[in-house]
Amino acid sequence: MRIFYFLARNISYTFAVTFFLSIFGLFEGLFSYVIASSFVLTSYAKITKLFIQWLPPVFFVVMFLFYIASGFLTPVKIPAFLRRHRRINNAFKNNLKPGNESLRETYGDFSDLVMNNTTASVFFTLFAGVSMTAVFGWKFYFTGEINLSELELALKMILLATVISIILFGMTTHLLSEYLTNNERAELYNEILKKGEMIKPHVLFSVRINFNFFVFIMIIILFTYAALFERIKAYGSNNLIIVVFMFIAVLAASFLARVNANSILKILNDMARVTREIASGKRSGFKVLSLGKEFSSIEYALMEMAWEIDEHRKNLELKVQERTEELEKALNDLKSKDDQIQKQLDMASVIQRSILLTKIDDWNELKFSVKYHAMEKIGGDFYDVFQLKDNKIGVLIADVSGHGIPAALVTAMAKISFGNAGYKSDSPKRIFQDVNKNIIDHMKTQDYMTCFMVVIDDDYNITYSNASHQKGIIFRKETGELEFLDTNGLFIGALEEARDTYEEKTTKLNYGDRLILYTDGIPEAQNIERQEYSNERFEKSILAHKDLNLTEFTEVILRDVQNHIGEMGAIDDISLLIVELVSDEAIDLIKNSKKLVNNHKYLDAIELLENGLEKYPDNQKILYNLGKNYFRVNNYNKAVQILDRYLKKDKKNKFAFYVNGASHYQMMDFKNAIENFIAAIQIDPNMSNALFALGMSYKNLGDYDTAIQTFERVINIDADNKMALFEIKQIEKLKSGTTA
Repeated sequence: MRIFYFLARNISYTFAVTFFLSIFGLFEGLFSYVIASSFVLTSYAKITKLFIQWLPPVFFVVMFLFYIASGFLTPVKIPAFLRRHRRINNAFKNNLKPGNESLRETYGDFSDLVMNNTTASVFFTLFAGVSMTAVFGWKFYFTGEINLSELELALKMILLATVISIILFGMTTHLLSEYLTNNERAELYNEILKKGEMIKPHVLFSVRINFNFFVFIMIIILFTYAALFERIKAYGSNNLIIVVFMFIAVLAASFLARVNANSILKILNDMARVTREIASGKRSGFKVLSLGKEFSSIEYALMEMAWEIDEHRKNLELKVQERTEELEKALNDLKSKDDQIQKQLDMASVIQRSILLTKIDDWNELKFSVKYHAMEKIGGDFYDVFQLKDNKIGVLIADVSGHGIPAALVTAMAKISFGNAGYKSDSPKRIFQDVNKNIIDHMKTQDYMTCFMVVIDDDYNITYSNASHQKGIIFRKETGELEFLDTNGLFIGALEEARDTYEEKTTKLNYGDRLILYTDGIPEAQNIERQEYSNERFEKSILAHKDLNLTEFTEVILRDVQNHIGEMGAIDDISLLIVELVSDEAIDLIKNSKKLVNNHKYLDAIELLENGLEKYPDNQKILYNLGKNYFRVNNYNKAVQILDRYLKKDKKNKFAFYVNGASHYQMMDFKNAIENFIAAIQIDPNMSNALFALGMSYKNLGDYDTAIQTFERVINIDADNKMALFEIKQIEKLKSGTTA
């Protein structure tokens, strides 16, 4: 192997394999012609002389072409002919680290090299046979050195020798290529396993084909021996021919049998080693990787077993001692099922928590604080803060009956349903009605939810509705008292008739007030003596800690609940969502600017906001409103400057991207307009006005096909959008005119 790797490093890997194959191919080619001569020739003289004269140069040419095709000239910048061979050589030079290809593709290249070489050996053997046929044809037709009967004998000999050589050289190529490439194939396969991919080893032939190959060799040897024996009897040839032939034949067959036997023994020994290492708890990999179907199946089965054992070993705790075989099997089955369930629960938990906000951004002068503790991996509590039409926000908290995956499904459904209903209405009563119908129509789990929802406008007027949830609480800063919010309303998702029970009421938040929403996991939390935390204690805790800032206020209340629970542990999910109205001079500026805008005093609004920006240079809300007002007065360049500054920090405001895109559009900067419209659509795929503006931008750039596709998306959202329909017709006319 030292010579092999010397050639692989200094010339190319594929040439190193080919070099060793060619040595055996040379001897097997000569061997095949000896065998063929014993069956065909009646006289050696002239034909034998021609074969001795022309076989060496033909073999030399064939071997040289074989070398060049496999990368013999790689050191002089002439790589292997096949692209796959070039990838193999590059990977080997990079210590088996793939370039642009994946690890699996590189492993496939090295595995397929065996079949590629086998195919090449057949091709070049045929090429040698064709070349010898051409030689004898030339000797017959052009030089007249041989007659027709001699030509026929030579062609029969070439045909027979070619067939025998294809079988011998093809199988030898397969055996040696598999042996020579084993280290690289095994290393690549083990790396794939280490990266967490479970794939089956590549397979080329069944092992039985190898054994049939040796049976074929023995049959050829016996028939050749018989033919030589008959020749000697008929022509009195020297017995030395039989002795030499038998010696060479037995030597070649023994060598190939030894190679095959050693290969099988190495595979079996390596399997035994892998099995022992797996049994001892180690991570194992193959040193010998078979391409035989039967061995590959066993190797893959061992890796599957190792994979499963490794997965189980990570999760299993201390085993119960002195168990019966039946109990051990039952426990293992239960453990396996539990692992699957826990993995599903973990995934569902990740999905559920991803839809629950961990941090809620300020809205105008409202600040938010939220805490959530699930009793199990998957809880039943749900809360959300989302934008409604007319620049209002919805704040809700809900408690789904039960826990686990059904509760997670209802939670996910509620997230979507409340969001969709919020696009249509800003009434909590109507939103409850829509969500109730949607859940009943689509969820058949018999689960339902309680919910409390408030809608808050720019002036902090509150419209609220309660669907059998805990009452909302407002701590009034001015009086130091608690105000309780409640309405009639049945569970959501329980009955269709519940739609007629929902009510809504109104109130108003003043500066310093705190709106407190929570689930029943707080008042119903029990200590070890089964005493509930209770609403009374909760209300006292609110009043006792009213002077703390919002974050500390939330944490202290939940800490008080946890202190009450003690070692008992929570029996239900706990959610606490608090909204505080904090005076903010910047917000007052924005509100006053909006009043000026409503009275069409845009320049006064801009002046007010510019003064505010000097005082609060990093205030995002002022930047956003100032950018919109510059757009209103057609100062698009200034609008872009302001909105670009705003969007560096806030990339979630779809309206900011839309107005910025519209400003670029008005300045005929369609490429930047497209970028902003696309950003807005990525935030809200159903933002039809951004989609329409995007379509117009593509139209102005002459990208008519993309423009039509974009207008069609608008129509899918709003089927009655006449402008989109009109633009599609206009573009189709433009396209037909261009074609004409």
